[in-house]
Amino acid sequence: MKKAWKSLDYSLVLPLILLCTIGVIMVYSASSIVAITRYEKYGYSSNHFFLSQLRAMGVGLFGLLIMFRLRYAILKKRGIAFFIYGVTIVLLVLVLKIGVTVNNAQSWLFGIQPAEFTKLAVILVVARFYAKKQELNESYIQGVGGIGFYLILVFALIYKQPDLGTDMLIAGVIIMMTICSGISVEQLFKRVLLTSIIWGPTLYFVAAAKLTKVQVSRFTAYINPFADPTGAGLQLINSFIAIASGGVKGAGLGNSIQKSGYLPEPHTDFIIAIISEELGILGVAIVLICLLVIILRAFQLAKKSRDPFASMIAVGIGSMIAIQSVVNIGGITGMMPLTGVPLPFISFGGSSLVVNLASVGLLLNISARVKEQETKQEMKQETVPQKPHLVVVK
Repeated sequence: MKKAWKSLDYSLVLPLILLCTIGVIMVYSASSIVAITRYEKYGYSSNHFFLSQLRAMGVGLFGLLIMFRLRYAILKKRGIAFFIYGVTIVLLVLVLKIGVTVNNAQSWLFGIQPAEFTKLAVILVVARFYAKKQELNESYIQGVGGIGFYLILVFALIYKQPDLGTDMLIAGVIIMMTICSGISVEQLFKRVLLTSIIWGPTLYFVAAAKLTKVQVSRFTAYINPFADPTGAGLQLINSFIAIASGGVKGAGLGNSIQKSGYLPEPHTDFIIAIISEELGILGVAIVLICLLVIILRAFQLAKKSRDPFASMIAVGIGSMIAIQSVVNIGGITGMMPLTGVPLPFISFGGSSLVVNLASVGLLLNISARVKEQETKQEMKQETVPQKPHLVVVK
């Protein structure tokens, strides 16, 4: 156990602690008024969302410890892969059958969001696929049918909820893992063009015919939020006001005005706007720097690891946190359409927090293995006998 603690990667642990601390504090600050005004009929107290986030953090830290101590190679086994296939599909089907609808999306099942856990499941499945190809030097086309069918099914079930934001996030992660898998980018580009006759019309059909009114309103609000300032553009406009009014140092913790009924859900995907208003640019900078440190460390571990499976997992987790952060911040600043994607480790959301903490646990696990590899390499170099230097006497 002592060896495990000594192998802790503090470049991951320290920013994670800071992010989680800021997260729970800001969830309490952003949600306290909302809890007793909008959810009064449910009997919520001012600290309801705060306590819920704390409980989720406890579960997430337990998941982090399990992933840290687990020998991640077990996740590569064929039986585990099929287990992941089955569990994710069953949960996503159950969501559509008996799930609870929240904010126009039927995505909740027994108090959790299976789509959040599907993100990590897809990373593990895709990492196993590409690692196997690298180890056996197989063609990337060989065996793609099975994993392709699984991914298409996952996309379809999540889209049916509807949850286009999670689908886009998973697609982005898969693209990043594919690019980093060793596949020829030129060949990949050619294959994408050749298959465009299939995916092109499909995307058009989804975008033109199957988007819900809420999803369409998010795109129209992105184009011009001031065209409907009391409807689709309300959240985005109030987000602009919160960000602009914070300045450099902010109005002070707890002194946000926009959380008092102007931003409908200030503790979820709009929490960075409240951070900007209360803690200013400095508070936002601390959050972004901590996220960036974790993301860069994930890609650094991917580069250092000699195990293709571990390397692909690190790429997937780093991409997931990076894309999620960009999409969230891009949405609340009006640079991208709103998707409802939470900010990692900060936004209220138990399922998201648990998955992100468990993912960092895997990164810590990979980091410990990388340190072990580097130590063995150093010891090996030290034990190699050095050739004696010849001294020429004139």
